[in-house]
Parts: sequence; structure tokens; C-alpha cells
Amino acid sequence: MNKAFIISTSIGLLFVIVLIMLVGPGNILHMMNHLNLLDFLFLFFLSYLALFFSALSYNNALDVYDAKIDLKNLINIKLIGYSANYIAPSGIFAGFISGDAIMALILKKRSGFEFRKGFSAGLAAKVIEFGTFLIFIYLGLILGFRYFYLPPEIWFFLLIAAIFVGVITLVFLINPIIDNRFFTKILKYLTRFKILSILIFKILKHIDDFEKELHLFYMKGVRYLFLSLFLSLIETAVLVFQIWLLVHYLGVNMGFSKTLLVFSVSMLVFALPLAPGSAGTYELSQVGLFDILGLGSNLGLTFSLVMRAVNLLMVAISFFVVPYYGFHFFKKHKNEDGGNNGNESEKEVGGEGGSQT
Repeated sequence: MNKAFIISTSIGLLFVIVLIMLVGPGNILHMMNHLNLLDFLFLFFLSYLALFFSALSYNNALDVYDAKIDLKNLINIKLIGYSANYIAPSGIFAGFISGDAIMALILKKRSGFEFRKGFSAGLAAKVIEFGTFLIFIYLGLILGFRYFYLPPEIWFFLLIAAIFVGVITLVFLINPIIDNRFFTKILKYLTRFKILSILIFKILKHIDDFEKELHLFYMKGVRYLFLSLFLSLIETAVLVFQIWLLVHYLGVNMGFSKTLLVFSVSMLVFALPLAPGSAGTYELSQVGLFDILGLGSNLGLTFSLVMRAVNLLMVAISFFVVPYYGFHFFKKHKNEDGGNNGNESEKEVGGEGGSQT
């Protein structure tokens, strides 16, 4: 296992333990008493519902390439992608690469669907999804700035984070639309450095193909964009409602402005390149935010721990799903090298069924 993963996760867990000790385990348990099993299961259902709409958006993007996948496999593959993003070091780049790459590989292994098309569809859907998140993030920051006092350094951090995430999202959105080949141009420039040139030449054609495929997607899939946007709006509304409902379950009625601000900070923390699942930093951000908003650090930590438990339950379920699709996502099967027929590749990924193109 990667040492950086172990170290960053360990530091994150240490952060969480320190926060629990500072806030007081008794205070957290007292807040937890407001939450029963049915409440927790409904919160989990809302997370799964949000994943369902995200999966529909991905399927809508696949429709541009006339790819057909049944609903069961669609949700399972999306769940695996979600878990990969969650386990990998968090950040907007990890979210755009790890989970979507694995989803595209599963589609390729099961149905022979081209990896670059599956990856491009996933990336396009993710950009639209996060672009929708950004609308609510900026709205939450605007309402928060107007109605609540936060220390200037906090606002400065949130502003920089929002600008960074916004610029990255716009690059991923505008670059393929105008066919600028931004990332290909950067890599070509970096080939001037001999120490990087060998590695870059190995991936340069693949990056160029992906950017070309994304451009074709936006040219062919204009009418699909509005449906993906609508599905992403519903997904965002579900996630915002989940935040409000959890705080309500914990015995506090939080208004719309505060709910949006909590959503904004949560999304920005998960989007920045931090530890896996933003371990420790997510909890710290919520403790600080809830305390500044006058809701109490104990509520902030309890809120973040419950949300963490919901997310980890999603990841745990994916571990039961993965064996059906195979563990070796990156292993080439003989069919790719001109060897045996597709039946062997079907056996390799474990099981029958799956999508058809």
C-alpha cells in the first residue's frame, strides 16, 4: 500500500481523535442520542439517491455514444467509482481521474466499450455535476458573507479555494468545447525538459485522444447537456436537504443560508488536494464553521462524524460489489492483444451480464 496514503490517513485519523478529545466524547454521545437507526438509514438513503441521479447523468452521457447499460450495473459501477474517489487522496483532480477511469475500465472489460469514450463520458458528466455544485457553493458563500460574521482569514481561504475550484472546472468545461487542447499543449511544452520527456511521450497521444473525444462529445451531445444539468440540480438539492435534515435530527433547526454555507465549505474541502476522503480536515472544517456560526463545536463534530459514517457505509457496500466486476481493472486480457475471444475476458472480470453497446 502507498506510504503517502498510509501517512496521510494516519494523520487524518489522529486529527479526528484529537478533536473528539477536545470536544469531549460525552458531548458527542449526547448529540448522538438524538439520532436513531431509522434516521441514519434515511440519511444513507439520501446519499444513495444522490448517487442514483449522478449515475443517471453518467448514463445520459454514455447515450451520446449509443452505449446501453442496465440500471443495476449502472448504479453498481457508479458506486465503485464513488468509492475509488473517496479512498484516493481527495481533490478535484483525483475526483476527475480515479473513479471515472475505473468506471470506464469496467465498461471496457464487460462490453468492449472503448475506454476513452467511457472515460470522456464520465468526465463530461462530472464537469457538469461539479459545475452545478459550484452554483450552490458560490450562492452559499454569498449568503454567508452577507448574513454571518466569519474571520477575514476564513473568508480569504474560502475565496481562494472557490476561485481555484472554479477555474479548474471552467478549464475542463471550456477547453474541450472550443477544442483548445490545453493539456496537450502543456505536455508538449514540458517535453523540453529531458527528465520529463520520456514519461510525457508515453501519455501524450492518450491525452490528445481524450481531449479530442471530449470535444466530439460536446459537439454531438449538446441536447444531452440540459438533461445532465437537470439531474445534477436534483442531486445537489438532495445533498443540501441531507445536510439540513441531519442537523435537524441532532436537535437544531438550521436555516437555508447556514445550510448552504455548510454545503459550500464541505464541497470545497473535498475538492482540495488533501488526505484520502479529506480525513481530519473535513471534521476540523465543520467544527470550526459550526462553532463560528454559534451552533457549537460539538454539533459540528457530531455532524461530520455521522456524515463520515454514511460515506464509509457506501464505500463498504462497494467492497461487496467489486468482486462481481473483478479486482484487476488495469490488467489486459488476451482479447486486447489479439488473442482469445471476448468470452475469456468476460470470465476475467467475474460473472455474466453487464452492459451492451
